[in-house]
Amino acid sequence: MSAEGNARPRYEEADARPRIVALIAGALAALVLAGLLTGWGFMATRRPAAGSDPRILSDFPGGPEARTSSDQAWSDYEHDTESHLSGYGWIDRPAGVTRIPIDRAIDLVVGAAPTPPEKEPRSP
Repeated sequence: MSAEGNARPRYEEADARPRIVALIAGALAALVLAGLLTGWGFMATRRPAAGSDPRILSDFPGGPEARTSSDQAWSDYEHDTESHLSGYGWIDRPAGVTRIPIDRAIDLVVGAAPTPPEKEPRSP
């Protein structure tokens, strides 16, 4: 056996630098801790508005009342849209322009479309 076969492998100094690894890990831990402390500080200084429920953290002005009025406005919009799509009415009475239900309009357009000619079967 030669001396080369029994020798332990030698690594270059650049392969392992525990001091640099420890410094990087410490810096990352410090950044995470700083972020957590900053978030905790922001939440600790936030106070609910006077007269509001402290259990509900919301910046929405008016709270549930405003949401209810928004829901009512949306409901009115849907009702108006549905009545326009499903009912008859005048658009311009002097010009004779009317509004018809969408289903009836689709039937009229499909019925007015020309039918394609039938293809003749090929003979073998």
